[in-house]
Amino acid sequence: MISTIPGLQNNKRIVSLITHELRPERLIPNLVAGLIVGILVLLFSISLASLVFAGGLSEFAPVGIVLTVLGAMIVGFVVTVFSSFPETIAAPQEVPAVILALIAASIVNAMPAGGTPEETFLTVVGAIALTAILSGLVFLALGHFKGGNLVRFLPYPVIGGFLAGTGWLLITGGITVMTDLAPGLSSLPTLFQAGMWLRWLPAMAFAIFLLVVVTRYSHFIVMPTMILAGLGLFYMVVWLSGASLAELGAQGWLLDSTEQSHSYAFALSDLTRVNWLVVFGQMGDIAVLILISVVALLLNASGLELVARKDIDLNRELQVVGVGNLICGLSGGLVGFHLLSESTLSRKIGGRGRLVGFIVVALCGGVLFWGQQLLFLFPKLLLGSLLIMLGLSFLVEWVYKAWSKFSRIDYGIIIVILLVIAGIGFLQGVLVGIILTVIFFVINYSRINVVKLSCTSANYPSRVRRRRLHRKILVEKGDEIRILQLQGFIFFGTANNLLALMRKEVQKTNPHRVRFVVLDFERVTGLDSTARLSFTKMIHLAEELQVVLLFTNPSHERDAPDRSNSVARLFSQLERVEQDERENAVRIFPGLDYGLEWCENQILMAAGENPVDDEESLQALFRQLFPDAANLDDLLNYFDRLEVASGNYLMKAGDPPGELFFVEAGQVTAQLEFPDRPPFRLETIGGGGVIGEIGFCLNQPRTAAVVANKPSTIHRLSRKKLEQMELNDPDAARLFHQIITHLLAERLTFLTDTVNALQR
Repeated sequence: MISTIPGLQNNKRIVSLITHELRPERLIPNLVAGLIVGILVLLFSISLASLVFAGGLSEFAPVGIVLTVLGAMIVGFVVTVFSSFPETIAAPQEVPAVILALIAASIVNAMPAGGTPEETFLTVVGAIALTAILSGLVFLALGHFKGGNLVRFLPYPVIGGFLAGTGWLLITGGITVMTDLAPGLSSLPTLFQAGMWLRWLPAMAFAIFLLVVVTRYSHFIVMPTMILAGLGLFYMVVWLSGASLAELGAQGWLLDSTEQSHSYAFALSDLTRVNWLVVFGQMGDIAVLILISVVALLLNASGLELVARKDIDLNRELQVVGVGNLICGLSGGLVGFHLLSESTLSRKIGGRGRLVGFIVVALCGGVLFWGQQLLFLFPKLLLGSLLIMLGLSFLVEWVYKAWSKFSRIDYGIIIVILLVIAGIGFLQGVLVGIILTVIFFVINYSRINVVKLSCTSANYPSRVRRRRLHRKILVEKGDEIRILQLQGFIFFGTANNLLALMRKEVQKTNPHRVRFVVLDFERVTGLDSTARLSFTKMIHLAEELQVVLLFTNPSHERDAPDRSNSVARLFSQLERVEQDERENAVRIFPGLDYGLEWCENQILMAAGENPVDDEESLQALFRQLFPDAANLDDLLNYFDRLEVASGNYLMKAGDPPGELFFVEAGQVTAQLEFPDRPPFRLETIGGGGVIGEIGFCLNQPRTAAVVANKPSTIHRLSRKKLEQMELNDPDAARLFHQIITHLLAERLTFLTDTVNALQR
């Protein structure tokens, strides 16, 4: 009884989980993974803080590093506790950090002349905090409204160009961290002066070497070993030169390790010293940062799904990261989210569960609160080389490797974005990329044929099965009906192409001039206002050429909400045209089949035939097929004559196949019936038609219902009568099987012609 108490059960479960995590076979791999990944997170956090607080803000880099590491702890802790994927590692990211570095540099240049360095620093921290808070709110909103997949519609070349530009800015930012100079044409001579090149060129060489080694050898221990080796090499050279740490700091080889990072405390009064006008002037770059952060988060989460081979709840991840960034923003930390490479590295080492994340957070906290001086023993050369290595990896992926992965147009967009980001600005590069992508999308989409099917009624007739004489006439004059089945979203480019196609089809010479053009909208998802204007031009063209335009499938359920029922608006406009003096030029039908039936009726009436003449005796039908048959009357004796009232069923789906029917007079329809929507017409059969022959011959249950549209005369042959015929009158049975074979062959020929028309 005691064991069933919920609280006790929960305690036992917690104890069991802790015991499981502390088992040596799990604890040791988790400790190793946590320490290695924690060192990398710590190093890259320091590097990113140095990138943001560089140049004119370099004296505040120690405080920036403390804020960044604190932010890494906060985001890492929240994600570790609440993520749907327990092995996720989260920390500040290089992609938003690059944009933050640009924002920080812009703020430094935009500050009033009388502003103090502290005010500039506080304004930058205010911008960083605002960015993290806004990012958190956007993450939360997207996750709450299940919008995790919406941002994936950002064009891939734009993402590639953005990441290539990020790579370039990481490289230049790394050089700025080491030299306090912003690389450019004006500063290029200075960078190669004696003594100055020593501050960045060795780091560039080490970054290239590090990238080559890491790319070639994927073992988890390679990256930490190379970083420790670089650190050891630097201090070996320092030891050989006899320089002290104080001298290295004074000469700019180390970060400024003054007590400022320990003593600087923020208060609410500092908010009044933030120049919010300058901060709000950066909203364009902040908006780009938020958008790219969302995309990067979802791409990283998708990558983790592939690594872990399990689904991750993207909307939950957005909400978790949103909470983490809200808290991080309040502490002045950088935007952070899932780390794909570090999370993957942890799995390779053997880390499982949330313990690795807690170890990473604990390591960052231990260094921050009890070993803060260690943060400033990392030389700028090493921090800069890490940034350059990251930048080179982006350029290799999105400039070198992208050549073989993208089309030349998409690759060109990537390069243009890279050049604009490098030469003008980050926001401008992204905007140029989006504009180019839209332009090329419009050009390429306008080349897509909006006509899915173009044929005539000769090989794509209606589903009304006509008398043999009527079928012959319709086949001969089928070119008078031109069918254009439309698809996709119709806009100004494709609509103009459609107008040109209609003009070409109507005006070209053929034995039978086109009298009817059927435009089917079943597969149209929407259209813009310019496309509606093109359809108005089509109506004028139809009047000029004495052609009837038929518009079919006006249903607008497929219209997306943001289309504002554009298909329905077009058909509402067409209905007004149909009702006025131009009604001979426009006709509207609920479906393609009904429109084709109306056109066929017009052709038959023009040929002097009555399209509703649906009477053809069974004897006349059989005589047309086999005029010399001697035992036709014997065959007819086995049929039962039925009078079927309108609305009565001959069969329903699932009925046994015990009977075969011939229509002598009247009309019946084979249809699929649904409980929640109107029936779908498969075929309408008039006099001379046969019903149920396939199921009868194959002895299979009925697949559709057949109902009389009007009072009809039907001849029925049961399977029992057929067996009697085969036993007592084999000649009549032979004639029956020949008739059925002939009718099935005709049906197969008709279906083959239709399929061929659809394949064109």
